[in-house]
Amino acid sequence: MTIKRIKVKETQTYYGDFYGSLESIITSLQAHLDDGWEGIQAESYGYDGAVEYYLYKYREETDKEYEKRIKQLEKEKAQKEKAKQRKLNQLKKDLASLNNEEKEFLGLK
Repeated sequence: MTIKRIKVKETQTYYGDFYGSLESIITSLQAHLDDGWEGIQAESYGYDGAVEYYLYKYREETDKEYEKRIKQLEKEKAQKEKAKQRKLNQLKKDLASLNNEEKEFLGLK
């Protein structure tokens, strides 16, 4: 069975600036590209319109990340099943408390 791994987005703050000659800007970005970074994104924060830049790249999740994700999915599945069972039990109680007229109205008789 093949393990279905997801791509994880890694980010790192980009401290370079976009002022100066195009050559210096391109050289700086090329060095990051050579280090494996795939792109850059900008995020605004604050009321003054300040912007932070982040380098990003995608990688396959590690074994540890995969195991953690699978455990979380199993936990969520179990919680959903418990919630469904509680709902079903409550519905059974509600149906048991109905009188014959109410059951007939619902089409249960």
